[in-house]
Order: sequence, then C-alpha cells, then structure tokens
Amino acid sequence: FTMSAYPLTPHQLAELKRTSNNKCAECSSQNPAWASVSYGIVICLDCAGIHRGLGVHISFVRSITMDDWSSDQFDRMMRGGNDKWNEYWDKNASAAELASCNVTDNVVDRKEMVQKLKAKYESEIARSYRELLSLADGASRGDADSPSTILSALHQQSASSLPKKVVLPEDPLPTVKLYEDETFSFLLSMLLQSKKLLIAWGIFGIGSASYVQRLGHSYTSAAVLVMTAGIPYFFTKMGAKLLGAVQMKNRQDAFKSAKNLLVERITVGRATRLANCDVYYPPLSSSGERKAKVGFVFYPGALVDRTAYSPVATMLSDRGIMVVVANLEPTRLLFNVHNYNLREKIMRMINDALFLGGNGIWVIDEWSIGGHSMGCFAAITAVAQEMSSTVKKVVLYGTGAYPDKTYSDCPPLRDAAGVNALVINGSEDLIATSTILAGPKKEKIFQENMPPPLPANTTASASGDRGYTVRKTIVGGNHAGCAAYGPQTFPTPDGVRTITLEEQQKMTAKLTADFLLDS
Repeated sequence: FTMSAYPLTPHQLAELKRTSNNKCAECSSQNPAWASVSYGIVICLDCAGIHRGLGVHISFVRSITMDDWSSDQFDRMMRGGNDKWNEYWDKNASAAELASCNVTDNVVDRKEMVQKLKAKYESEIARSYRELLSLADGASRGDADSPSTILSALHQQSASSLPKKVVLPEDPLPTVKLYEDETFSFLLSMLLQSKKLLIAWGIFGIGSASYVQRLGHSYTSAAVLVMTAGIPYFFTKMGAKLLGAVQMKNRQDAFKSAKNLLVERITVGRATRLANCDVYYPPLSSSGERKAKVGFVFYPGALVDRTAYSPVATMLSDRGIMVVVANLEPTRLLFNVHNYNLREKIMRMINDALFLGGNGIWVIDEWSIGGHSMGCFAAITAVAQEMSSTVKKVVLYGTGAYPDKTYSDCPPLRDAAGVNALVINGSEDLIATSTILAGPKKEKIFQENMPPPLPANTTASASGDRGYTVRKTIVGGNHAGCAAYGPQTFPTPDGVRTITLEEQQKMTAKLTADFLLDS
C-alpha cells in the first residue's frame, strides 16, 4: 500500500507562492523554497533547518520543489499562509513575546535565531494555531463545521482565551520483582496447560534425582518426589527472574512528540486520560451531537507505552472514529487472560469512554476491537470467546501468530459468524515474522484459525455475512512504525523502515479507517 503523494504542479507552485508567501515567513528572505505544513507557511532553507530541529510535532517541514505532497498537505497550505499566521501571532503575542521571539533585520547570529524560533513555536499561541488549522483540515473532509467557520476563529480568538496546557500524570513504575512474579505465573500456566511440558518437567526432575542417587546419596521416596518437583521449579523461578529483568530493560516509552500530541488533544477537549484507558474523541457533528458510527478499542503491544499510539489514534478520531486505548500500566503486559476477564475490562473501558471525560454522553453505533503485536492476542481472544455477537470487526497490527492455550482458551476466530479481520504488517517487520516464540508452524496455525481470505475480485461489502480476513502490507514499514516509539530489539531486533514514521502511521490510519467505515 502506498500513500498518494506527488510533486507540486506548476499551477500549485504558483498558488503556493501567492503574494503573502513570496518571502520567508521568518526572516523575509526572497523566493523561499521550503514550507512548514504545520502552520501553512513558506520559509527559506536556513529557517527550514531550524524548524526541522523543533521536531515534527512542532513543525513538519517539506521542500516545495523536491518533496512529494499529498492533497491534504497542499490544502492545508492553502488554508494557511504567511499573512494569516503572522497576523494571528502579532494579535495574540504579548509585548514581551514580540520582543523576545520576533526576528528583526539585526538578528544575524544563528544561535539567537534558533532561540527566538524555539520560544515562538513552543508557545501556547503556536499550539493553538496548529490545532485550529487541524480542525479546519477535518472540517474540509466533512468531519465538523465548515473550514471558513473554523478559520474565522484565527482572527477572533484572543490570547487570554487560549486553553491552558495540561500535564500528563506520571504512570507508576513497576519493579523487577513485579515482572518476575508475573512471568513466573505465566511460565507455571504454560507448564500446566501443556502436557508435553509437564512430561518434560517430570522426566527432568526424576532424571536429576536419579543422577544424585548415583553419586552415592540415598533418599526416601518423599525426598525424591520433592526433588522431582523442586528442581524444575527452581529452574522455572530462575527463568522468571531472568525474563523479568529483560522485560524491565525493554520497556518502550512513547516519543515526546506523541506525548505532546496527546496533551494538545486533551487541552482542546478531543481526548482524555482515564484510569482504564485513553480516549480520542471524534469532532462533534455540525449540530453539536456527540455521536459516531464506529468505536475502536485497542490493546497496545507488549511493554509499549499506550501514549505511543496517539498519532494513529488522532488520525482515526479525525475520521470520525472514537478510539479507546487500553491502559496496561504498570507492567504494559497482558501475559495471559486466564485471570483477566476480557469482556468485563472492555465493557468497562467502553462505558468510561461514553460517559466520562467527554463533556457529555456519547452514542456509538458499533464497536470494533484491535491490537498491536501481543495486544492482538487480547483482541482476537475477546471476540472469538464471547463478543462476536456484537463485535464484527477486528484490526491487527504487526502480527502473524494466533493465541495458544498458554495465553487463553481461544477458539478459532473463523468459527465466529460474520467477523471480519484486517491484518496490517510492514514489509520490514522482523518481529511479526519471527518464529522465536511461536514456532515454525505459527503462520499455518494463524491462517487455519483466522477467517478465510477475502476472495479475489470481491469487495468487503459484497462478502455478505461470511467472515473474511484482509491482509495488507505497508511497503517499507516495520514493527514499531504503527506507533511512536523504538527502536525495538525484544524479543528480536526489528527491521529498519525505508519510509518515514509519519508515512507509515498515515498509511496505517487510512487502511484502518477505510476498513472500519466501509469506505
């Protein structure tokens, strides 16, 4: 799958270089050839380098002549413009901000220039302008009020009315001991669920006891029995200790850009952080109704900070989908669901999303469930076990394995009537294709248990009540690219992306939204 993006046409270039954009928005240099899509402004090469240093969450920079542009990016530039941004800044900035941030002719030192632009674009005024342009982007797709209505706010909103930026509370940190205990319980569960492992345990224990006896020691039957169970128990405990330390070391925190994005959405009322989940709200309808066609419950990958999924969740919410990302802190792991009531947990998250934190009660027509990597096991199990009567769509990122009995008593998803699945993997994903954990037959087992592939030349809408699986590959994408974290090296090193992180996330969001919305 590839995103539709092309070089700007001569006509588009002429439109982009209209009167207000014929000089750099920062230093007034003539004939600027770069742009900050975040603000819809045109800038020179030197200022573009400074903008890039601010991070893509602050300023997303493109070359006007060398880069490919999507239609959404070009439309955002047309709704922006150097004059609009400068007018908004001059109107809302305080005298101190104007003095400390504005670039004048006597600013020749690059270090001073960097300091001025950093202060300017990390300000609340810049954040508000970015958000207003993003709302106008959604409006142009019919997701909210008209773009002209929203853009008029650029000239009406005063600095004193800007919402205060929120601060995300720190999640509790786990201890290595917590990981050890969870891992030990999981390994014991594996032993109890597998006859082969139980037999191996017994053979290993009896063999160890026999070996000790051959060394000249004599033991009672009770002592031999204790050794038979105790020696494997000891090695299982040591294995849990080792894996616990490895898991603690390989926790994946979200990039700062993802955290900033979530904060921006919370600030303007488009997201909230609840005890059980993070919720990303769609825009209100033109009549102010809190209603959406689709809700999407999502389980993060193992050890991954849930905030890392904010870019894709934000893009999905802009398409009119309510996204609910499960909170698995502090371990960021769902080892197995034998002691975790999936249905109850999911229903609680849905209830919280509808009634808490959204400044009113939301109405969602239908719900879907998804996950990333190990989070896919939770999504599959929830639907296959008991939620297939109400949940008819499953979305899986970065997976090729089916839950086995060590994780859950999961029946084949293909036996659930009318359940459709979308599987999205990157071509450079070396974790989803690895057989280290699931064994060499994992792809065969996955295909046998998932709904059958959608027949060629058949559309999803024409498949009727038959369940199907659609598999999509994002060329150049890797395992971690559907979220904002990495690099990932556990349980095996991930592949290297050959496309940008933003490109993979946009492709992931588009494929997901098209599938969920039947578009």
